[in-house]
Amino acid sequence: MVSVAVLDLSKPDAWNRWIIGTPEDVPESSPFFSEQIQIAFVNNPQKGVLEKETEHSHAPPIEEYYLVLEGTLKIEVESEVVTLKPMQILKVPPMKRHKITHYSLPVRWFIIRAPISTLQTKIVST
Repeated sequence: MVSVAVLDLSKPDAWNRWIIGTPEDVPESSPFFSEQIQIAFVNNPQKGVLEKETEHSHAPPIEEYYLVLEGTLKIEVESEVVTLKPMQILKVPPMKRHKITHYSLPVRWFIIRAPISTLQTKIVST
């Protein structure tokens, strides 16, 4: 018998963190542990938190996707600012510098990385 699991994203403990992926964010004992993909659910983050993240890229073959559900999200990719609205998705290919620069409130989005990224595969811009 195949076992399946459901994660209720309406609960605050599922907000603003990686919900599918690898430790330290998702324990190996979790049904949402994965060595293949990372998914974060971001729901109304505190202003100023995401703006502190430095511009970075991910080593090949890692791709990153931003899927906006509500609100707007501005992401700078290689010096071009892209504004995402609800039900739009942005693909950031490997080795493309990117950074979230602004978002509206309320806002909800998913970040999806495949395959997984680690500190060793994240390249911080100087």
